[in-house]
Amino acid sequence: MKKIFKAIPALVVALTMVACSEGYQYTPADPEPSKTFVSADLTAPRNLEVDGSNILVPFVRTSADGDLTVNLYLDDPSGLFSLVNSSLTFASGETTANAEVAYSYDALDATSTYTFDVGVSSAENLSEYRPAALPISCKKAWQNLGICQFYDDWWVGGPFEKVLLKAPDGSETYRLMNPWTEEEVTAGGLDFVKPYPYLEFYVDDEGVITYAERLDMGFNYSGMTCHMLHPSARGDAESAAENAMIMDGVAQFCWYPILAYNNGSFRWWGVTSYAYISFPGGPDLAELLGM
Repeated sequence: MKKIFKAIPALVVALTMVACSEGYQYTPADPEPSKTFVSADLTAPRNLEVDGSNILVPFVRTSADGDLTVNLYLDDPSGLFSLVNSSLTFASGETTANAEVAYSYDALDATSTYTFDVGVSSAENLSEYRPAALPISCKKAWQNLGICQFYDDWWVGGPFEKVLLKAPDGSETYRLMNPWTEEEVTAGGLDFVKPYPYLEFYVDDEGVITYAERLDMGFNYSGMTCHMLHPSARGDAESAAENAMIMDGVAQFCWYPILAYNNGSFRWWGVTSYAYISFPGGPDLAELLGM
């Protein structure tokens, strides 16, 4: 009898389960559509020096499937910056894309730092766990004027193509970038030591050119360091006056190539060297100099 009474509760449970299963059919819920989230790329540089080129602000997305276009916004207290496009499109297969910000280089103050935010405004592609915007801080850098020509009659080869920059303060101060590269130095049979980053010079209202008294060129000749010396350092006023703009867009330099010995003494090569820079858009130096 005890065995019968113990079996009754188990039978009741089994019958109940059968009844429930016959009265209710379980249907799984439809899965939520997967979303692609877009966020600012926080690995990108945020403190910039701008030279007139448009600013690229990178964004990333969580899926590379298909094309995706999202809307953008720009929060700029200065009112000097603007979006080139109000939307951003990721190409199929790509997880990164750049927003582009334009501005007027001349409108920027050389002593000011500007801050603005570029972000995504499409709510359906935003996540509370991912940054929607990238804060940018920028200041005016030396302006890239483009490619110029550089030729020095003391040098082997040329004219060479170089980048010419202009000072951000509005003055007629320029930098000829990398005037003597390692490739050019070794091609001339000299010993390259270190890069000479730029030749900086100033042009006054009369077209007179001034620059440092001595330029350390960054290479050696037979163990001696090579330099260019401004003629004023030797009291040569006549040669110093030849440092000038000789025509629109063409700068002429007159300097002394010298060698420095380990004991600190110098030796002049016995010649005065003339060099020329044709500004971007200026005449071809090879034709101008009859090369």
